[in-house]
Amino acid sequence: MGWIFFVILTIVMAIAGIRRAQRAGLWSWSKFAFTLGFAALEVAIVTAPLALIDLKSRYFWLVYGAAWVVAAGNFVWFIIEARRWKLPNGKTSLEADREQGQK
Repeated sequence: MGWIFFVILTIVMAIAGIRRAQRAGLWSWSKFAFTLGFAALEVAIVTAPLALIDLKSRYFWLVYGAAWVVAAGNFVWFIIEARRWKLPNGKTSLEADREQGQK
């Protein structure tokens, strides 16, 4: 029953964060949608071996480990790329983050 509280708390915090970013001119719905799609791809990469390969196969752990390595590499690449995105106000996320920290 406690999980309901955490789900509601997460939703409230997400909405508050979105509103704060919108007021600061740092929000982009298209980038948000792309991020959710990328997260779905990462989940698919990690869970595909669980669904497609027999757990008793001698190759399962090799393939499953490789899937995690690929997912981790994609995650690092995504963070690097996301830091270069231009926000609606024309700044990169790094520039906007520096400005927010100075205020």
